[in-house]
Amino acid sequence: MKRLIPTLLLLLLAAGLRAETRTADSPDFIRPPYLRTGDTVGLVSPAGKLHKKIDTARIRERIEAWGLHVRFGAFCANREEPYFAGTDRQRADDLQRMIDDPSVKAVIACRGGYGSVRLLPLVDLAGLRENPKWIVGFSDITTLHLVLRRMGIESIHGPMPSGFRIDEKEREPDERDISAESLRQALFGETRRIEAEPHPLNCPGTARGRLAGGNLTVLCAANGTPEALDAATPTILFIEEIGEFAYRIDRMMQSLERNGTLRKVRAVLVGHLSKTIGCDKFGVPDAEAVIAPYVRELGIPVVFGVAAGHEDPNLALYMGREVEVRVDGAGACIDFCSETPSEE
Repeated sequence: MKRLIPTLLLLLLAAGLRAETRTADSPDFIRPPYLRTGDTVGLVSPAGKLHKKIDTARIRERIEAWGLHVRFGAFCANREEPYFAGTDRQRADDLQRMIDDPSVKAVIACRGGYGSVRLLPLVDLAGLRENPKWIVGFSDITTLHLVLRRMGIESIHGPMPSGFRIDEKEREPDERDISAESLRQALFGETRRIEAEPHPLNCPGTARGRLAGGNLTVLCAANGTPEALDAATPTILFIEEIGEFAYRIDRMMQSLERNGTLRKVRAVLVGHLSKTIGCDKFGVPDAEAVIAPYVRELGIPVVFGVAAGHEDPNLALYMGREVEVRVDGAGACIDFCSETPSEE
């Protein structure tokens, strides 16, 4: 992602959010109800506008095939602004209406890009404590996942409709279909475990903690703000990235090392590191080789090759959920723990 860190920092610092802060180990960490057939989901675009080729009618068809009703935000497909899907106020109002509407059981971001952080001073998420619902997305939506972790509410880091395959139905299923099905399973409470193949950079071990993180750029941009990741309680860190220079990934890992995050987390999960630029000039074969030195001496489980991020399959992850990570020579498994009084 392109760096707009100074702007991100200023806007995050300005965001009050008017929401009660919870810690990651709060016994009443909230899990929104899973969806049921007939429920309604709201689609919004809190950041960048949809590409011209995106067919919202086909997106509706795809989600309705899951047995759900779809409600688009008024500015979800807005293309009047140069970059964003509407003004900050318009996008914030879309998000607020979906949060406040008790008939909407999940709010799914249509795409990422940049801009979610600009909404923080304009939205009140406190209602999610009384009427919890799944907030879904990845990439720039990491901003919202960080806020929800601070509030003690689980969310879903997962594929967004702009990446769904909505072309000819007769084609054989591909990895985009795996991504979409993973989101459906997560929304309906069917996801129990994800697995990863063996990787030469993995570090063996077992650990347990609440899953946190997301896009590496957004995660590091939050340093020094109220939404900064606090790993003082048992935390499993997940990171992914796209389109970054290798030296910038190194700089961000320096940030996580120097602010103490890496020393505190119980395990590290590394997702897709897509389209990394300048590895040859940085003297590394790939982005994994940039990250490996920062995590291999921590003495904790490390998993490379987790299928989540800016490539397909992009598997849905329950952020804020307690997970158990096990890594050995046969690969890795991440189990989502299900113990909670509110789960049906």
